[in-house]
Amino acid sequence: MAAAILSLMFAIAVSAYSADAAQSRFTSIANKDCKFAPIGHEPGEEDDQLKTCPGLGGSKVLVNALETRLRIGFAWQKDTHARAPVWVVEAWSAGFVIDWRGANGSKGFVPYAAIVRMKFARDGGPEVGDQVLAVIRVRHGDACVMGAVDTGANRNANELAREIADARPSFTCGKDRPMIGGIGTPSAAEIIRGIVDP
Repeated sequence: MAAAILSLMFAIAVSAYSADAAQSRFTSIANKDCKFAPIGHEPGEEDDQLKTCPGLGGSKVLVNALETRLRIGFAWQKDTHARAPVWVVEAWSAGFVIDWRGANGSKGFVPYAAIVRMKFARDGGPEVGDQVLAVIRVRHGDACVMGAVDTGANRNANELAREIADARPSFTCGKDRPMIGGIGTPSAAEIIRGIVDP
């Protein structure tokens, strides 16, 4: 009996420590904080502009406007291999802040996930409709959608998104299945599908 109680107390302590260890850091993908790639002189190139924004964990956040769509991906600094950017999520538009979830290690803050608000157009028009928090697993050289939370359907959307990120820090892209937090919607399901043809 005493051993069972000690085991339970240890499990509670580990859970509390894990919850306390998880932290947020924020970076911006607003135009003023990013660097734009030069636009060429070919027709239509202004509709396919790439901007590079600061990230964490040695990453850069890439935002690519594609006419009526916007996609977000990642690239890594000081990469010994020449890798193409990893494009992860796409919608009509996006918010301006990346919420990085991670914990402090011996080399400082180590992120394991990034949360970004993705916006859908209302009825195909110029106004914002559904908004979904995309929870993205991020590790050096790899990134993928691990969860989605619709902000209109869930009042506690930020908390749900962080819970998804913190509960699955070892999420493996290509193996583990992404999940929808709280009340699911078609827009959340679209985020979960990721980019079909990056």
